[in-house]
This record gives sequence, C-alpha cells and structure tokens, in this order.
Amino acid sequence: MQDWRTLVDVLNLSEVMAKDGIGPEVLPVCAKAQESLHKAAMRYQDTMRMGLDGVGIQAIRELIEYADLQQGCISRSEFERYVMKTKNYIKSNGDGVVEIK
Repeated sequence: MQDWRTLVDVLNLSEVMAKDGIGPEVLPVCAKAQESLHKAAMRYQDTMRMGLDGVGIQAIRELIEYADLQQGCISRSEFERYVMKTKNYIKSNGDGVVEIK
C-alpha cells in the first residue's frame, strides 16, 4: 500500500507540474498511469492483492522517467513549491486527483 501511495503522489505531482507547463508531454502518460492505479486499487478491494498489469507497469515506468526529468529541470525551491501546490490541490478535492479512500 505504501508503494501505491508513493506512485499516486508522483502521478499527482507530475500532473500539476505538466499543467503548469513543465513537461506537458507527460499528461497522456499520467492518464494511463491513473487508470492503471485505479484498476489496481479496485482489484485490491476485491482480492486483497495489489498489482499492476503490463500496461500499468509500463505507464508507471514512463511516469517515473518523466517525473525525474521534470524535477531535474527546476530548482529545489521551485520543486518544493510544486509539492505544496499539489498538496493544496488534493486538499481542495481537485478534479482528476487519485486518492486512497
């Protein structure tokens, strides 16, 4: 569950950064990753087993690669601002945010 939470955090942060113009090409990958993480959560509720299918694994690999590139092209202080912006977005129940219920 902790790994799933970490992946969701990476997804949300990358999506917020992309929507602000930092690596917008990651948005289609975010959509695939979000769908895969949602499927994994539903599967977990039914079977109590967490796992991704092949498409999901590939989407997560791509997401992590893009996230690394996004984070590498901005300063540490700017990255920290995006972390706070993402947290605030989630707190306000923003549309399209994956959360554990």
